[in-house]
Amino acid sequence: MEMHQVRYFLAAARTLNFTRAAEECNVTQPSLTRAIQKLEEEFGGQLFRRERSLTHLTELGRQMVPHLQRTYDAAQAAKLLARGIGRQVHAPVTLGVSGAVSEQLGKALAQVMEGLPGFQLSLLKADAASLLQSLLKGEVDAAVLPEPGDPPERLDTIVLSRQELTAVAPIDCPVAQQPAVELPELAALAWIDGDAHVAAEFTALCAEAGLRPEFRHSANLEGDVVDLVANGLGCAWVPAGLALPDRVRPVAVQGVVMTRTTVFATVSGRKRSVATDALVRAIRARAWG
Repeated sequence: MEMHQVRYFLAAARTLNFTRAAEECNVTQPSLTRAIQKLEEEFGGQLFRRERSLTHLTELGRQMVPHLQRTYDAAQAAKLLARGIGRQVHAPVTLGVSGAVSEQLGKALAQVMEGLPGFQLSLLKADAASLLQSLLKGEVDAAVLPEPGDPPERLDTIVLSRQELTAVAPIDCPVAQQPAVELPELAALAWIDGDAHVAAEFTALCAEAGLRPEFRHSANLEGDVVDLVANGLGCAWVPAGLALPDRVRPVAVQGVVMTRTTVFATVSGRKRSVATDALVRAIRARAWG
């Protein structure tokens, strides 16, 4: 399997039109067709089904898209990083984060630094709403933040994780003493808004049951949210498994599952620096869980 074959396949899978894919790849259509046929021979099955003017991915083709996309992105990232080896290029990038730097993100950053000796990272920590505005204004090159509920059209995102959330309450709150509670009992308490998207999702969930939770307080950072809970100001949704202080207890809610999606975001169409482009490729090349 050669990388140009992978590139031709991905273009055809994206456009579902061999003519447009060939134009995009700057090759003739017969050359693109032959390259894809060689891939089909290697994989032992058809990747596309062509019916007159219509082109469809087969089941094999659909399953191969994410794998070959990661393969291609990894190869491109390696080439880009290799060009930087031995060159002390000044390659700064400003990355905004709304939480802790995960192990996977740390590895992606280390991969970029290994290939770009001049890589300079500036890490900016802020709440999700502020980060989104900073990203759109060009004050940060990329951001890791909870997926916005109504994302701007210019936003390009890569899903990094889908995390289960748990409700937490002050230790002296009655629900903190119970093995599990019903939604009405929980919705009747005061709430702290630490993530507008999560707050909206919980409000919608309660509305389906004829309930209306009151988000009386708000805080931008996760640590501040937990501090407010610890001081008895209300309940909140936080990532499951988060280390909690002694004055805060997790609360099991019967029949309720809340999640939060974290994304790596850049602005579509904006010219990227060498370091930003390398980071985007390193992120795309990793298998995120």
